[in-house]
Amino acid sequence: MHLLFGDGMQRAIPNYEEWNRYKDVNVPWKEYDEYNLNGCRRILDLSDLFEILDKPVQRREFKLSRLVILLLFKILFGLSYRSIASATRDLELYRLLGLKRAPCYKTIQNTMKYLNEEILSKINQFLVPDQIKLAGIDSSGMKTHRKGAWVIVHFNKTQRKRDFKKIHIFVDLLSKKIMYCVMTNGTSSDSKQLKKILRKCNWLKIKIILGDKGYDTRECFNEIKNFGATPGIRVRKNASTKSKGSPSRRKAVITQKKDLEKWKEKGRI
Repeated sequence: MHLLFGDGMQRAIPNYEEWNRYKDVNVPWKEYDEYNLNGCRRILDLSDLFEILDKPVQRREFKLSRLVILLLFKILFGLSYRSIASATRDLELYRLLGLKRAPCYKTIQNTMKYLNEEILSKINQFLVPDQIKLAGIDSSGMKTHRKGAWVIVHFNKTQRKRDFKKIHIFVDLLSKKIMYCVMTNGTSSDSKQLKKILRKCNWLKIKIILGDKGYDTRECFNEIKNFGATPGIRVRKNASTKSKGSPSRRKAVITQKKDLEKWKEKGRI
């Protein structure tokens, strides 16, 4: 339907009655609630680990071990700092944690600076399952500052050098949990970081590890095979079937060249 307005422009009026949902969205709420309930249990089971933060005894109104629990609740339910502070106050969660009053959102936020890499690694090892069916590794670039636009506008000069960083992430594709991540320079190679990441995750048992063509090297295939997993790396179009020094890569090249769709189905669960 079209109407002609006073400015001479012809505009379309959408017909909302013809709009239909392209698919039905059915959320399994029972499984969703059970998943969140199990997450809460796992967080509360970590309370003994967090007691290390309270030693030596300091004169604090709120114990760090209790604030970390609220911080993990915030991450589990995807809430903002203000929302978890309001929930702690309104639902009286602070009484269950042995606190005299509910902390403000800024107090919960400042708890992050007391968590070092060792404690975060222990938390991650406890929350991530030991046996993983499908994992994936990839990297993404990011700018660490935005001063380039300010220099161009204020001084009318172009910034020649740009500062980029690259984040390499190793994630469980089923539970969507990050198992390990590392930040490097923007010019670093993806394949060289795979070996370092797998060494940090030697406590895991993974069935299949997926990766893009940036990890198509003999070293990556051998590292994944030595890790005890099956390489799910997409090889390049001009990859040779000889692949000397890596039998697993040779097998992947032959399989993908023979039937790529069948190879993709093997990596799906």
